Amino acid sequence: MIGARATTPVRGVYGRRAVLGAVVGSAGWALTPWRALAQSVPPAGQLAFDILRRGSRIGQETLTFRQAGNRLIVDVEVSIRVTMAMIPIYRLHHHETETWQAGQLLSFAATTEKNGSQYYAQGWRDGEAFMARGTACPKAYVAPAHALPTSQWNHRMLNGPMINTEDAKLMRPVVTDLGFAEVPLADGGTVRARHYRARGDLRFDTFFSENWEWVGLSFHAPDGSLVTYRKA
Repeated sequence: MIGARATTPVRGVYGRRAVLGAVVGSAGWALTPWRALAQSVPPAGQLAFDILRRGSRIGQETLTFRQAGNRLIVDVEVSIRVTMAMIPIYRLHHHETETWQAGQLLSFAATTEKNGSQYYAQGWRDGEAFMARGTACPKAYVAPAHALPTSQWNHRMLNGPMINTEDAKLMRPVVTDLGFAEVPLADGGTVRARHYRARGDLRFDTFFSENWEWVGLSFHAPDGSLVTYRKA
């Protein structure tokens, strides 16, 4: 699930998810090294991010990685609450589970509650094909061979196209490699990170460490405000 118009956070939300709105090629993108690299799973088995809007914390995202036999299970939880004069004006809760085996996506299932409205997205492998359906497309469709959910943690998502984890809509953004940047962390420090910008039907900036661990994200919400992820 992810986000709307974006800018960099240098700083840098979710078609990996459409957190407050919705979210990627540039010339030469097919030659960039991330196409052939393996997934990067954090040694601690977890990633956590503070979500900020206009400098104020509005929520958190947590990703948990666990082994189940020869399979990798990834659980994603996002909670956001925006208030004005102490009155809630926006609420979102998103949960997604992905199942991987030998670097191949076997299935994913996601539910999102946004301001009282319910959304879903799911995908599953059927032989050589990967099927998907959701709120935006209740009739299952065959996804392109390299399509992955917009859960951001896996840099292979940048190869596109992407399956929006809010509603299963197939997205075809254009991704540009912008080199390295210093990205702020939740503790006030920074990390040197690879900067990728997505434009088109998904718009966001995402960041990966030199070891390809996801470390940051930014995008503009529909009201124009900048939303950023800072790794905790």
